[in-house]
Amino acid sequence: MSIFVSVIVPVYQVEQYLARCVESLLAQTYQEYEILLVDDGSRDAGGRMCDEYAKEHERVKVIHQENQGLGPARNNGVKYARGEYIVFVDSDDYVSEDYLEYLVYLTGKYHTKLTAVGGVSVWDDKKEERVFENPVDTEECIDTSEALKRMCYSRGFGVAAWGKLYHRSLVERFPYPACVHEDLATTYKIVSACEKIACSAKTGYFYYQRSSSLMHARVEEKHLYGITAAQEQLRYMEKYYPEVVPAAEYRCAGKLLEYIPRLLDRTAESKKVFCRIRREMKKYCRNILKNPEAETPFKIRCVAVSAGYRATETVWKLMEKWKEKQRKVS
Repeated sequence: MSIFVSVIVPVYQVEQYLARCVESLLAQTYQEYEILLVDDGSRDAGGRMCDEYAKEHERVKVIHQENQGLGPARNNGVKYARGEYIVFVDSDDYVSEDYLEYLVYLTGKYHTKLTAVGGVSVWDDKKEERVFENPVDTEECIDTSEALKRMCYSRGFGVAAWGKLYHRSLVERFPYPACVHEDLATTYKIVSACEKIACSAKTGYFYYQRSSSLMHARVEEKHLYGITAAQEQLRYMEKYYPEVVPAAEYRCAGKLLEYIPRLLDRTAESKKVFCRIRREMKKYCRNILKNPEAETPFKIRCVAVSAGYRATETVWKLMEKWKEKQRKVS
């Protein structure tokens, strides 16, 4: 199968990582593609670097815009893209040489409008990189309901925009909102518009984690939109996919748990946010405890948050000690 792919890379304040990202895209074994670098009003050298790449490589195009955020930058890239299929890559991440080739192969094999592959999280805040990956190397075609379940449980099919090949009609129909957690607010709609999805655990995407990144910053009101997005997803499942509701409740609880490590500094502001997290968690805790798909550590965390701040502090400390012990054993 030969299709033309547009790779869209939003660029903002990532001058130290941009070259690694773009070079990995230029090294692709698949040749029918273009790279659209969307400079989202970068104040560092990122915009200039984009222009230099465009001068040196015919397949690279640059779009400059005022800072609007990740979602609008992706949407603007889609607007100018020539490809029948779209791939999103974050500018501080990178991909394997056969990334596009494998995505196109799966799409052709299963005749899908959405294809997803595995990813690896790479951390930079330790003396040595910590790499997490799914060692299983399988591929399959699943239906909409199964894909939504896996997405909510984050098991082999994630909510992130990256790691996927989209038919352009999907991303044109469901543009990303201008907010934090834009993928959580959008991906389930894209999945629900597909009769089947090709997926594989084969690793092709490297998700770079920075301690200074948005997902590790102090919790602000804008970050709490993730709660709203997860709840909107739950209401959608209640209406159209009732069999997915337990998984969507799991997603809501999981989103609440994501905020907790950034709220344990005992400041008045963090405790205020925690009170909201606790109120929301109580809505799901009982059903999570009855859900056989929810892991025991996950259930323990949900109960701790429902119990209060001190219980949460204690459980998180114990969990970290247990993780450290497991790392030493392994």
